[in-house]
Amino acid sequence: AEAGDNVDFFDPNSWKNYIAGTGPSPFQSLITGSGRVNGLTQWLTPEDFDNVVQFKIGPIDGKLVVKASLENVNDNKRTFRFRRGFFLLKTVWGSSITLPYPVPFNLLGDRAIGWLDTIGYDEESGFRAALGNKGTRFVFKQRMETDIPADVAIASKIYSNTVEHETDAEERANNEGLPKRSVIICPQQFGGKPGDYTALTAQLRDRGHPVLLARLSALDWLSITKSAFTEAYLKGELEPSVALPFYMNAINDAVGRMGDGKEFTILSHSIGGWVARAWLGEVADEDVRRRCKRYVSLGTPHLAPPEDSIVSKVDQTRGLLKYVNDRWPGAHWEDIKYTCIASKGVAGEVKLNLDSILGYTSYFALIGEGGVEGDGITPVKAALLEGAESIVLEDVYHADVLPNPIGGRNTKLIGCRWYADKIDEWVGAL
Repeated sequence: AEAGDNVDFFDPNSWKNYIAGTGPSPFQSLITGSGRVNGLTQWLTPEDFDNVVQFKIGPIDGKLVVKASLENVNDNKRTFRFRRGFFLLKTVWGSSITLPYPVPFNLLGDRAIGWLDTIGYDEESGFRAALGNKGTRFVFKQRMETDIPADVAIASKIYSNTVEHETDAEERANNEGLPKRSVIICPQQFGGKPGDYTALTAQLRDRGHPVLLARLSALDWLSITKSAFTEAYLKGELEPSVALPFYMNAINDAVGRMGDGKEFTILSHSIGGWVARAWLGEVADEDVRRRCKRYVSLGTPHLAPPEDSIVSKVDQTRGLLKYVNDRWPGAHWEDIKYTCIASKGVAGEVKLNLDSILGYTSYFALIGEGGVEGDGITPVKAALLEGAESIVLEDVYHADVLPNPIGGRNTKLIGCRWYADKIDEWVGAL
């Protein structure tokens, strides 16, 4: 690129220079244009060279993280190789999601190598002037910080690790010797995928509970689409064991892995709560059901829309929840202790606030009222069962993942505070 050349994202010449290897990434210039950047931080270690660009484009507030490994240090010049990059974008509930940075560094060969040459440094003020290999000039100020920001560190770990379910052997080994009642986790809609409940599982085991997850995959969840073409779906008369056999099988499998004769607690999240109620009622055999001693739900929408409300005609569950409540209402089984956990962390309101609008919309769809309190998805009044003990938390959200219906993994909501983050306020119910 020549001096004065445009590196604007929408300028064809900038793309020509980038493809030829003579100019910087136009995509990066879209993000790092001086009018959009709130700060640029470099974290240098003996092995790594990470760049964190804070930016704001209209309503989008986020960070671009480009990670590189240090290849060589020669006098004041550091040579490094870019390995990967990702965006951290602010979303709902005080959290961020990650999106991949669309540059295939592993295919760029030597073009993924760069350098930064310090051309001036003032020790007293901490200012450093540097020149990049593409001609970009930087001015940095040293900050006395030793830890990479928590959201960047968590996102980096997510991108660098491959997450799989525990194998049966690993699960047995991790549960062995734990003295308390076993816990079966029944996940939220599109949940039960690798990584969804890993942290919660570790927390429960640290407190002495063996844990078994009802494992589900994207293909399992996609199989529910078959019900959309049935008469029962159109009439709003779906039955759980017919529409959700994959989920029932997953709970059966988790109970089977636990071993014969052991008592257990169902810990359910979101729709997993009423799915588990249906499983207890019409799938579990009598011996298995009697071994279930506790039932705990986290943010489960237990109540169907009121029949006289305008949303009752568009019941999101297409009759599934009504089916459950008609047959096994409230804390139905006398030999099971029921506890329902709710949160009033988000007040539903119609105002310029994404959390409030999302809450209002979801609450209205579930109970016909939007201006109430809830966890951002499930209103408090829908999360409590008649006859069950209730624990209403002040400041947690519905989940710490964003469901991805077709992906092998769900999207982590980094920094989101959800029910597991207040585990000590409800773990005694297990």
